[in-house]
Amino acid sequence: MKRKWTEEAWAEASGIYAAIISHPFLQELAKGTLPAEKFERYIAQDELYLGNYGRQMFAFADMLDDPSQKEMFVSFAKDGLEGEKAMHELMMTRFNVDTSAEPSSVTSNYNAHTEAAIRTGSKEIAFAALLPCIWVYNEVGKYLKSIAVTDGNPYAEWIDEYGNEEFSAAVEQVLSLIDGFADATDERTRQEMTRQYRDGVMFEYEFWDCAYSEITTFTS
Repeated sequence: MKRKWTEEAWAEASGIYAAIISHPFLQELAKGTLPAEKFERYIAQDELYLGNYGRQMFAFADMLDDPSQKEMFVSFAKDGLEGEKAMHELMMTRFNVDTSAEPSSVTSNYNAHTEAAIRTGSKEIAFAALLPCIWVYNEVGKYLKSIAVTDGNPYAEWIDEYGNEEFSAAVEQVLSLIDGFADATDERTRQEMTRQYRDGVMFEYEFWDCAYSEITTFTS
């Protein structure tokens, strides 16, 4: 039996994911020892990134012909973005984040990556490019919840936002949806979906790495 596309895609990018969860940004965040200036740099860039990503999520939803699929994804996007917005506002206040920051090259390139995928007009390719921000963050959130020091951790709300059961259940629905898309498309598109996904996971790594060191060091 042919493997699910999500299994293939996860395996393709598993080395990058391993580098993500072992990165000092996330390891220190879990312990509550991450220097505040590194988190501030991250949140400022994530705020810029999410402004574009939210618009792209709804642009993707408009590509869906099935009303039930569109309704599910729009609901997922609204709920997720509202939760992230509330968490961002809390963190930006707590850490007095500079909201006038300019986008880094990683932020700009990641947004350009997902925008280009949407402009292909292929819902499969667009979905695969958008998926890492959903799936990787959920997996990272669950992992961090399993190792985090919660008492007195200034980043506890960030960890809980992405690792909670409600978000995890919604992500499972998203993964089931994209597997259905992959099963119904041709092999060439399926392979391009995997490439788009892997490139997105690399951007996720670079996003945290840039916030930590302002230098992207991982290659694969």
